[in-house]
Amino acid sequence: MKKSTKIKTNTSLMIFQNLNECVSMNPMKEAYIRVAIAMSKASKEDLLATKNHSGYFLRGIIDYSPEGKKANLNLNYAPKTYSYSIAASELKHLPSAYKDRQNKPLMAEKLHAEHVIPNNMVFSRLVELADSGSSDEELASFLRDSCIVVVITKKEANILDSVLGLRKDMPEGWTWGDVPLARLNAAGISIEYE
Repeated sequence: MKKSTKIKTNTSLMIFQNLNECVSMNPMKEAYIRVAIAMSKASKEDLLATKNHSGYFLRGIIDYSPEGKKANLNLNYAPKTYSYSIAASELKHLPSAYKDRQNKPLMAEKLHAEHVIPNNMVFSRLVELADSGSSDEELASFLRDSCIVVVITKKEANILDSVLGLRKDMPEGWTWGDVPLARLNAAGISIEYE
């Protein structure tokens, strides 16, 4: 068993770089990135008109294990695909944590896949970058850096979404290029780093 080093998210730049390495080494994720870049060649108007489906497509970048299997909250693949908060890491090998996740009384015992940067913000920024003439490599780098998930508990998700109101937003004052884990920092969520 690996020894886990628990690191507060206020040192999140180093952690984020390690999370990002997992994305760029995954062939299925890279395929989704290439298709997202191809989609970004459509006009800004077309992308915005189809944003419900086009934006949702970006989720594929985070949904697959290195073996090309659907990993999103799948007990067989999620633990080796995603990073976990310290609280969620205690549940990552428990089958019950992945089932019946809408059961509110058991919120502290259930897992949630949290986009580090909300997907709606990533999509909007992708549209802006494509519209401004960013190169394919710049767009790919942006997607690799921005489409990252950390598995947290449903209780932690409730703090982000309801208590702090950060379901679809980053903390006030955050801008692109700032620490990507700022939402988790704001909620006091620490990441287990193995």
